[in-house]
Amino acid sequence: MPIYGDLSDLPLHLLLQALMRAGQTGRLTLRTRLEEITLLLDRGRIAAVVSSDAQLRLGQMLLQLGEVSEEQLEQALALQAVSPAHRRLGELLVELGFVTHQQIKRALANQFEEVLVRVLSAPDASFAFVPEPAIAPRDETVLDDAPATKLILNAIRRADELAASIELATVVPDPSVLDQLAQEEREVLLALLEGQRTVRQVVQATALAPEVVREVLERLRARGLVR
Repeated sequence: MPIYGDLSDLPLHLLLQALMRAGQTGRLTLRTRLEEITLLLDRGRIAAVVSSDAQLRLGQMLLQLGEVSEEQLEQALALQAVSPAHRRLGELLVELGFVTHQQIKRALANQFEEVLVRVLSAPDASFAFVPEPAIAPRDETVLDDAPATKLILNAIRRADELAASIELATVVPDPSVLDQLAQEEREVLLALLEGQRTVRQVVQATALAPEVVREVLERLRARGLVR
């Protein structure tokens, strides 16, 4: 039967562990204020990730990882659009010889971790799990319990980092370093002028990627500009 609720009542990692250990098959939809994410489970394994954010879709993830070119992705999407029955993009890319099953699996792992970080970082999120018939994905392209659990733990760590507070240092050891700052370092410092913020708030204020903000903050800490 379907299960609905708020992730404030049932933490995401516990929900996922319960579904995976029970070998559930179905569609887990996660909603935040900004996006909707769907995880397709097949006998307790993560078979696919669907996001309302185009940057988190499989094709874009493969592009970011350098696994396919834009031309190859466009060709596969065009073929998908004219297929009489809906074909999964990953299957088409493999059939066309553009990627291997292992490359699809790596992209799926990246998708899974990234969407988990977003949901774990969201102030309010809800879930709905609806059992569905098995989708029979190829075993080479699904995430079993062990790798998925590792990705969940890493996502929790990253979400905790985004929730960490950061502020400007009260005293700058060497004011001359201010003249040597890169553009993204200046943007992060400007975002901190209003006072203490979380790393997530700095990401939102600067529109920089979380990984970039983390790297910039490490450099600024090393120079004694933030704490």
